[in-house]
Amino acid sequence: MKAFVVLAIFLLAPVSFAGTEGQTVQATMLDHNEYPCENCLFGISDYYFCFAAQDKILVGHEKIRTQMRKHAPAELMERGKSISIRYDDKFIWVPQVKGKDLKLTQDYSKKIFLQSDRCQAAIK
Repeated sequence: MKAFVVLAIFLLAPVSFAGTEGQTVQATMLDHNEYPCENCLFGISDYYFCFAAQDKILVGHEKIRTQMRKHAPAELMERGKSISIRYDDKFIWVPQVKGKDLKLTQDYSKKIFLQSDRCQAAIK
């Protein structure tokens, strides 16, 4: 009987916690920039996004193969726009109009932001 209860908890745990990653907050898109891979068929472009979320500055990074994306992520987000995002210690999830959330890896290593001093100050 104990084995059945443990098995039931194990099987139900992923379902009960699915989609609860991170906390949801209202954020403002402060800046975004990219390292595009120009003239390359199978190259990777890097996109960086900076958000003001409550009292934190969050910087997210996404690597995309050039041929995999119809629109650059930067085209999907406007500076100054308020959006609802989720984040934890490693990732930022940004809801998209169609499809699943855009999952960004938090990355504070590149001085890439040109429009926001707050974003530049968050880089370590």
